Amino acid sequence: MQMKVGGRDFDLTQQEVEARMMGENPELIQKHMVEVNGQMFPPKQVLAHVTGWDRTTFTTMEAQRVLTRIGFLCTEARAGLTRRAGQFLMDTVRDAVQERESARGDEGFEDGFSAAAGIALRQVQKRLDDLREQMKGKGLSQAQQAFYAHLDELKSEIEAGYDRCWAGSGLDWRPSVAKAGIRRPGETRS
Repeated sequence: MQMKVGGRDFDLTQQEVEARMMGENPELIQKHMVEVNGQMFPPKQVLAHVTGWDRTTFTTMEAQRVLTRIGFLCTEARAGLTRRAGQFLMDTVRDAVQERESARGDEGFEDGFSAAAGIALRQVQKRLDDLREQMKGKGLSQAQQAFYAHLDELKSEIEAGYDRCWAGSGLDWRPSVAKAGIRRPGETRS
């Protein structure tokens, strides 16, 4: 596709970008990112690498415009990582609720929700623990470091959201009790 950036004409396709970016390691993502070949990159890194241009000769917005025009999705780093982690959590919660849901009415819903909350948060914690273990060994790439930070922040935001959702209900959703289901403070289940 014919394009112009900073007065320079060039022709570029999505397939050419993917081929030229094979084997490239992503640099630290500051604010904006684009997914190429399943990896997240700063848009300026991608455009600079595939064109050979110096990064000071074009803006991030120009890089995003070019990459979007040829078919890539450019997003803010937090939004993209949060979206991926959030989708993972939503899928986990939905699957867990569907498995646990039964004809038991509100009690069934409460049990299903607490089980889903526990399963989702345990999955996030497992991923965080796996990344921590990897840090001890070969370390994390910059993209993995950013994902770790966003996943940890997302876990805290989800717990706060659950707290807000159940505030005033007298029910305890916490994962430590999720195995036994939501319960009222002081209540025990046999």
